[in-house]
Amino acid sequence: MDRRIWWYLLAVLVLISGCKQPDGEEPLEEPIGEAAESIDKSEVTAAPAVSPEQMLWVYQARGNRQCEGGGISLEESAGKLTENGIAVQESSCGGRTDRLYPSVCGGPTGDILLHLIHRDSLDASLELGFDPVSRIEYQRRSCAPAGAKGERY
Repeated sequence: MDRRIWWYLLAVLVLISGCKQPDGEEPLEEPIGEAAESIDKSEVTAAPAVSPEQMLWVYQARGNRQCEGGGISLEESAGKLTENGIAVQESSCGGRTDRLYPSVCGGPTGDILLHLIHRDSLDASLELGFDPVSRIEYQRRSCAPAGAKGERY
């Protein structure tokens, strides 16, 4: 190895080893004394580990119209799932890229609402009108509200 690389690595190690807590700050520690005794460990339960393979994204058309806006919000869509016993881990907005939507006021948009749910909840979500995103092409987008100039959102 070149001598310059060795000196560079040595300088990085010296910088790293010199790092310490800022003055007046203590490192985080486990609670001790009364604080530790007041925690009822029988009530503490860890969330079950869920692997990415057990989760899947589903979508629902937003239902808004070009130049008009409208449709349902991301929160309303997620609420439809949670009200029916389906846990939503994450939500996002997006737009379909597998279809063309002619630019005409009052025409549909490709806006969709995406939700990450447990794979076991797929049948229940299908009954509510959601579909797996694996059936379409889409791109995630901002969930920004409609602008004053009749923007898509």
